[in-house]
Amino acid sequence: MKKDNSLWFKILVTVVTMVSMLPTHGQIEGKVSDKNAEPIPYVNVILYLASDTTIVQGTITNDFGEFLIWPENSGTYMLALSSLGFQTYHSLHFQMKADDKMDLGTMILEESASELDEVTVAAKRNLVQNTSIGKVINVQSSIMTKGSNALQVLERLPGVLMDKRNNQYSLNGQNGVTVMFNGRRVPMSMEEVMALLESTLADTIEKVELITSPTAKYDADGGAGIINIVFKKNEYEGSQLNMNTTVGYGYREKGSGSLQYTYAKNELNLNASYSISHNRGKNGFEGSGTSNMSILGGENFTDFSTFFDYNNNSHSLNLGSAYQLTSKTEVGAELAYSFSKNISLANISNERLINEEDFQRSHILTDGKTRKNNLISSVYLASSITEKSRISLDLSYLNYNNDSPATTQSEYFDQEGNEIDPDNDIFTDGNRGQSFSSIQFGVFKTDYSLKLNEKIESEFGFKGSYALNENDSKIETNNNGVWEVDPRSQSLISSEERLWAAYYQFKYMVDEKSTVNAGLRYENWNRTISNTADSFKIKQFFPSFSYQYLLGENRNLNFNYHRRISRPSYADLVTSLYYNDPTAIFTGNPLLNPAITNTLQMDYSYLGFNIGLSLQKEANPILRNQFTSTPQNDILIVSPQNGDFQKSVNIFLTVPWQWAQWAKLNVNSTSSFRKYKISYISDPAEKSYFFQSLNFNQSIELPFEMNMEFSGWYNFPSYNGSHITKGFGIVNFGLTKKVKNNWGTLQFTINDLFKSFNVYTHNGGMAPVVFDIDTKSRYRDESSFSRTFRLSYSISFGNRTTKNKRGAKSVEELNRVD
Repeated sequence: MKKDNSLWFKILVTVVTMVSMLPTHGQIEGKVSDKNAEPIPYVNVILYLASDTTIVQGTITNDFGEFLIWPENSGTYMLALSSLGFQTYHSLHFQMKADDKMDLGTMILEESASELDEVTVAAKRNLVQNTSIGKVINVQSSIMTKGSNALQVLERLPGVLMDKRNNQYSLNGQNGVTVMFNGRRVPMSMEEVMALLESTLADTIEKVELITSPTAKYDADGGAGIINIVFKKNEYEGSQLNMNTTVGYGYREKGSGSLQYTYAKNELNLNASYSISHNRGKNGFEGSGTSNMSILGGENFTDFSTFFDYNNNSHSLNLGSAYQLTSKTEVGAELAYSFSKNISLANISNERLINEEDFQRSHILTDGKTRKNNLISSVYLASSITEKSRISLDLSYLNYNNDSPATTQSEYFDQEGNEIDPDNDIFTDGNRGQSFSSIQFGVFKTDYSLKLNEKIESEFGFKGSYALNENDSKIETNNNGVWEVDPRSQSLISSEERLWAAYYQFKYMVDEKSTVNAGLRYENWNRTISNTADSFKIKQFFPSFSYQYLLGENRNLNFNYHRRISRPSYADLVTSLYYNDPTAIFTGNPLLNPAITNTLQMDYSYLGFNIGLSLQKEANPILRNQFTSTPQNDILIVSPQNGDFQKSVNIFLTVPWQWAQWAKLNVNSTSSFRKYKISYISDPAEKSYFFQSLNFNQSIELPFEMNMEFSGWYNFPSYNGSHITKGFGIVNFGLTKKVKNNWGTLQFTINDLFKSFNVYTHNGGMAPVVFDIDTKSRYRDESSFSRTFRLSYSISFGNRTTKNKRGAKSVEELNRVD
């Protein structure tokens, strides 16, 4: 196997080709608010030449109502500000030179009393927005969103690293991530969460919040932070129907479609969406290496490969409603249901040379069928008791079922290609497996907030949850026509999990420039597993603290500290899950401990620019797919293990660069110096290394209402326990065209221009592991076999009128019920 070392060079060439030298230009900044001094986000800001009203440049305000424009020439200008539900504002004429800097201060928009028929908002939200607790990614601002699923969207986000081989996410290079839907934690293993995301179309997502500095209000789970996926809601009066359809081809055909209907009038608000997706493709891995296993008769050399041809079909239904009972009280309900069916054909080939004499080739075909059903539902009530106090109640229920039967046929050959019957009993004629898993999860939560005075706000809440997990799986092996249950694979296990938590936090405005947020969360967690005598219990306090300082207009400095926990998932703990090779078992580790993370962070923001520094220490980090052995030292165990510690110093950087009025580049970087130790191998080892990941998005406005986008990411080499992963990355391309007379939008995308999604891993490369295993492998995603081309068409019918005043604030608060 030969790695394409020119990938990083290709990415650099792509970025450099898109940008040129930054021209000298002026700067106009300002802020937009309503008559109550509340900032107005996403206002259209248009700069005109005063002489003939020629449009010079346009932008939108950020979450804080701030904007920045860079005119390149001297002249006399005027500004026009417009936003749905407000009267259009026109500024006085003003003069400036090419290199002047002008602050227009705060401009106030008056609410519009009249309704608007068929308003089209042309401006897009900034792709990346910085907040005091993390980043907000407005995924609909990216061309690459159309036709993608939620899993592919997360893969492209700055700071989010997805390990498809280990079914894990990391955030800013740190493991231990919690995924939330609309502020509610998804209580599944990460493998199951990824399967759910793969069946969720990105067209239904409004934004993704990357919360790296959570407050005490959030669950303490997730040492690296939280990925909160916020689905689209209706914020306007009126009704609208949105339709999207996508066709594509990569290694095999793809297609998707979605419908979304929104309705709001007076006290009632309704949302409904349905999506369907079909995806055929291929992925897998190949490699070679050596080991010394007594079960095989000694030292052996192996060439191996496993490739999956898959056919995924999924359906998703999302329903939401809200009703304003009184001027102060709102009730609502949400329901999300998804069904998916995956047919996967695995082609497994192994060639072994034992003691440099005995040769054996095996060919295994596995036919697997997986059906998944997911139901997530919730009801809530939110009420303003007084002008200064508010209470919210939330009740959620999740039901998850996974049925995964599979059959395997095995053949064995000698060096001349003749079919043989191996003497070793571990090599069977085939096997058939069954695995059924279910999760039922209920949670109740209440929050109460009180504004004590103009400077102090407090909030406290309570949460209780109960989860029941069940797993029934086994593998039967075919020995000379007789099917026998392999005891290593049999699993009939149930688990109960109880958690209750309480928190308190307060916000204190020291002065006009300084704000302090402090909180303390207590969690009592208990999990019992039927095959383990001792239960898992954790009773701990989790503090959080933040300090925000306003350095000047549009400039903020933040300090944050938080303590969090990464609990082992149910799949991490249960034993004897399955195996796909006679010499190895993929299993859980019932002795796995949770990881505790302490993080201290400082960051500086100026408009869209952000730079941050964090210090992090993690005790008992959970490292997945590590190599150990049975007490008899006769077979390989692949399971999660606890490291001793991991310490890291991290630098984060977000740079938005409007290098021309028609082009904007967003660059995000994570750089880390890390040190960790592992003791589960025969000789404990420590490792210090430097890691970096880069993410970029270049948008270009073209004539004839067209837009072009390049995006991509690159992860530098990293370590996972005793394994080493080389650097890898991809570059994507997108093109969109608005059809005249509001007849929709066409979008064309190409995923992985250089066919570079190859992940090279060296098992045993960091330190010697059990059986002297030393293997190198390459995981190949579908795009490394063939680029994926997609063509999408979307259109909207109906009209939206004035902005729904029943609670722009309450809706945002309800998105954070967990």
